[in-house]
Amino acid sequence: MLKVVLFDLDGTLLPLDTDKFISIYLEKVTLFSRNKIKPDLFFKSLMDSTEAMLKNNGNFTNEEVFMKNFLPAVGKDRDMMYSHFNDFYEQEFPKLKSLLASSSDYSSWILKAIKELIDKGYTLVVATNPVFPEIAMKERMTWAGVLDFSWSLITSYENSSCCKPNIQYYVDICNKLNVSPNHCLMVGNDVQEDMVAGSIGMKTYLVTDFLIDRGEPGYRADMKGCVEEFYSYTKKLPIIS
Repeated sequence: MLKVVLFDLDGTLLPLDTDKFISIYLEKVTLFSRNKIKPDLFFKSLMDSTEAMLKNNGNFTNEEVFMKNFLPAVGKDRDMMYSHFNDFYEQEFPKLKSLLASSSDYSSWILKAIKELIDKGYTLVVATNPVFPEIAMKERMTWAGVLDFSWSLITSYENSSCCKPNIQYYVDICNKLNVSPNHCLMVGNDVQEDMVAGSIGMKTYLVTDFLIDRGEPGYRADMKGCVEEFYSYTKKLPIIS
């Protein structure tokens, strides 16, 4: 029986072109840091440290892996860089909201689907790739209008030790919630990063409005459709509590 519904954030809860968002984010954070670290060094160190997070094998949190790589690469101390990144996420990151697709209909259907699931008693998780700190996750959830819902878990680089598409990322979520993968549904727009959850027994729903499919490896979604069709699917789910 389905008990837990996991949602990807960018391109699923949030109507956003992920590639464009990441490109502009990298440009903005590098520019914001130019008076502290040479732009070329900052950009390379950021990318290398992010790659280290993506390869994290679970022995350390993603935050620990990132900082262990980033700080010596740029020659800065921990307190200074934490303060600097926090300033960026408070002052500049919110401006990236302008990159959202102008689709009030999309957001309306997502909100209806979430409310339907909550009313029926399902446990909800934001299962976004945990390469950002919690402050960045919650800011983007605010853009989507979903921050104030009752989420049992929001993955971030502070509380995660693996990244998508590593299936251990999904195993860890199940362990934290003490739930079998067979009782979970992963909802996302990325074939390779989200639909891989089916490999451990989760059901999968591919939302196609902002579809990302790199071709290989290919994963077959159990269900797929636009966001309006996903809402229709939630209407058919049983009440569980």
